Amino acid sequence: MLTFKANVLEEGRAAEWQSAALLLTFALILAVPGETTTSTAGFRTFVRLGLDDAALSAPIALVALSRMTALYVNGSWRRSPIVRMVGSIAGASIFAMIGMAFVWPAIENGLSVSALSTGGIYFTLAFFDALSAYRSGADVRMVQQLSCRTR
Repeated sequence: MLTFKANVLEEGRAAEWQSAALLLTFALILAVPGETTTSTAGFRTFVRLGLDDAALSAPIALVALSRMTALYVNGSWRRSPIVRMVGSIAGASIFAMIGMAFVWPAIENGLSVSALSTGGIYFTLAFFDALSAYRSGADVRMVQQLSCRTR
């Protein structure tokens, strides 16, 4: 079984672990009692779409925990780059959705620096998750090439 150092740092999965941890943290903050989406102006778009804290928290937590499980299995027992790629694409989609939810009101109602900066942070996270998906795709190609050589 690989150690934390080998699984996270040496195998290049640190960005994927960070993204999954950020998704889980975001979901847990939404799950804390109280209405986060109605108490903060930045979540206006979610409220307009009819999404409350529970409607956001549960699927995001499910994606985060599924992704953490896949990363753990990938680093400990067997290679699963396709599952990692799906998790990265899901993470990139969620971060892009959150980023757009913060940026869209600023576009509609005039530019707000705080909304744009928050949206920019989430778009940056989406970009790096997309890069993780690309890297997972490269791992898929590598596994396929190695399996062809062993035949």
